Amino acid sequence: MDSALPFDQATWAANQRVARRRRAMWIVLIITAVLLALFYGGRVAWLTMMATEGDVPPASSVPLPEGAEILGDSTGCGSGGCSVTFTVRPPAGQSPEALAEEMGATPQMSVPGTFWDPRTVWVSARPAGSVLNLVVDYWSTEWVP
Repeated sequence: MDSALPFDQATWAANQRVARRRRAMWIVLIITAVLLALFYGGRVAWLTMMATEGDVPPASSVPLPEGAEILGDSTGCGSGGCSVTFTVRPPAGQSPEALAEEMGATPQMSVPGTFWDPRTVWVSARPAGSVLNLVVDYWSTEWVP
C-alpha cells in the first residue's frame, strides 16, 4: 500500500547539524555587520558632535599635483574657526597662479570627505611670490561671487 521511505536517523541528524551551523554563521555575520555599522555611526557622530573650531584638516586632504611640494604649515584661529595654511612650492616651470588654476582653488575649492572622515575640506589659494599659500579648513562656506 504505502511505499513510504524509511526514516534515516543519521541523515536527519546531519541535516540538523548543517542547519545549525548555517544559522550560527548568519547570526555571526549579522552581529558583525551591526557592530561595524554602530562603530562607523559612532565615529561620524563623534566627528560631528565633538568638532571644535580648533579642528584643522591634515595635509593629506589637499590634492596636490605631481611635483608640488609642501614646504611648511601654520595654524591660525579666528572667530570663524581655525585653519591651516600650507606653503606650497609649485612644480618646476609652473607659477603659483597656474598651480592654483590647475588645482581649481581660485578662489576656493571643496574637497569631499572620505569614508573615514566625511567632513568637507575647503581650500582657497593665495599666491605669494614664488610660492602658493593654501588656506585649508572645515568651517568655510561656499564662496559666492
